[in-house]
Amino acid sequence: MANEVISTVESNAIIPEVWSAKFYDVLLPMLPFNNLVSRDYEGEIANLGDIVNISTIPEFGDAGELAEGAAADADKISITGQQLVINKRIHKDYIITKKSQLQSLSFMDGVRDKAIFSIMKRMQAVIIAEIIPSASAPDHQIAYDSGSTLALADLLEAKELLDLQDVPDSNRQGVMGAAQWNDLFNITGFTSRDFIPAGSPLTEGSIKTPIAGFLPRMTTEVGSTSYWFHPSFMTMAVQDSLNIEVFNLGVDGVRGSRVNVDLLMGVKQLDNKRVVTLG
Repeated sequence: MANEVISTVESNAIIPEVWSAKFYDVLLPMLPFNNLVSRDYEGEIANLGDIVNISTIPEFGDAGELAEGAAADADKISITGQQLVINKRIHKDYIITKKSQLQSLSFMDGVRDKAIFSIMKRMQAVIIAEIIPSASAPDHQIAYDSGSTLALADLLEAKELLDLQDVPDSNRQGVMGAAQWNDLFNITGFTSRDFIPAGSPLTEGSIKTPIAGFLPRMTTEVGSTSYWFHPSFMTMAVQDSLNIEVFNLGVDGVRGSRVNVDLLMGVKQLDNKRVVTLG
């Protein structure tokens, strides 16, 4: 009689399964825009529909020279205004049954964090959609010189356009996609130790110092378009704190809870000449 073997087929009923308490993290895109646009008027809002009127005092014309004994004509300027409207309620809701909570590993914190991230991601998408640089002279919507490759000449062209508009040198920002971010490493001056005050971009795979006056950031949410701007070109206002509410659904006969996560926000591009897009 041939030997018989007890294999995993026969012992399948008693093979233990272990569920790790540690979740495998999903890879999430970076969201730089949320922290790079101005929030100067954020403290002046409270509710959906609130309107913040933002006034601008323009520059006088060039001053003249007055001869001795002559009278001067008075000049005037017209104050203009723009409105920041809190007109967007961004939300992410989900329902979890009581049985799911009781019979599974603890996952509520992880689900809540992903809901919050979903809102933050939508916030950035709203900001990007609102960015419309000047399309008339001077045209701030320009193309790369070679395909979608970011070269030094492209960056200097964006810099010059901002310089011509007297945009402040300090705190200029650059946001680009993965391809353009890695194109920076082909620009010798940006990776050479002769020009980098600290660190080694080629070793670290990251550029942490300004390049041509722009502090670079990367996100996979912009495709091949890159954005070069001063934060004051756009303003955003968000309510003081993210609103998270948990509702017991027992009144509807459902054994579970609904979690509503939302925030109020408004976005307004104030100046289409303080931003340049390359694409």
